[in-house]
Amino acid sequence: MRRDPRHVVRVRRCLAVALVLFGIQALAQTQADRLYVGYSISGGSTLDSGRARLDERRQLELRVPLPPVVLGRTYLLPSLGYETKWLGMQLPLAGGEGVGRDEVGRRFHRIQLGLTLIRPVAPRWLFIAGVMGSTRTDFQTSFSFGMDTSWVGYVMASHQLGDEPGFAVTFGLVALWPVDSLPVIPIANVSYRRGPYILEVGLPRLTLLRKLGDTVELGVVGGFEQQALRARFDPVAPNLGAHYLRETLVRVAPTVNVHLGRDVWLSSAVGLTLVNNLALLDRQRDNLDIQGLGAGPVPYARVLLGWRPPPPRARARASRPAP
Repeated sequence: MRRDPRHVVRVRRCLAVALVLFGIQALAQTQADRLYVGYSISGGSTLDSGRARLDERRQLELRVPLPPVVLGRTYLLPSLGYETKWLGMQLPLAGGEGVGRDEVGRRFHRIQLGLTLIRPVAPRWLFIAGVMGSTRTDFQTSFSFGMDTSWVGYVMASHQLGDEPGFAVTFGLVALWPVDSLPVIPIANVSYRRGPYILEVGLPRLTLLRKLGDTVELGVVGGFEQQALRARFDPVAPNLGAHYLRETLVRVAPTVNVHLGRDVWLSSAVGLTLVNNLALLDRQRDNLDIQGLGAGPVPYARVLLGWRPPPPRARARASRPAP
């Protein structure tokens, strides 16, 4: 049975939407990127309390596509992601003289597996549901499945606006466990990819790009990131009851994307981390409300190498012989 290429285009678009919305930290440059490897760095900064200084934060991230499973008109789409993050901090030495490196510098790892179900339910509508599990650990403490694993479940609908693909709105609900602030969060995303413009607005990302020919894209990208990392605090905070370090970031940066050939794009962005806050959480991931763990804006840079295959419709036009 031959599948309608329009359904294939919409399914691929919604796969990207699902991965971007619920990857939480692993953010591709655009929703069309399938495979990518990226490296980012943020400048050091002094906490609001003035008693500690954050080192430069580095992050390496990878997303690999897995083969889909097609069951009639239903698509099962597995996903795999990996991320490693370096965090370090300088604290005052005992006695208050000078500043020295403490023992809480960590290299955290995150491994993510997910499964998304997508099914067309009407000519312009898609139903999307799935679940995603993530483990975050520094491998210096004994691994606890309950404490080191978080889950995201989601149900969404996607509607194509107009007869031609490239303009769609996606909306639905996201459930989080363990619960941080809200157990269920409403979400919405609008994507527009027609002519020379690429517009993707939603949570946790914003992308505004304009194509200059077929090889260069200029624009602005932004993103929201939040994650809780379990670490040992005994050397520096033995009596606080802290078990997790929660990091909240909001970033915005001008970007340049260059097509290297064979659907491979090189993306570079240099901007600012506008919100740069830390929080200590207890064993139940409740905030201990310790003041002075925020920091001011710092410079931010990211380089990403990604694979962005054209939609089936574009490939068909490219392979069609000239009249």
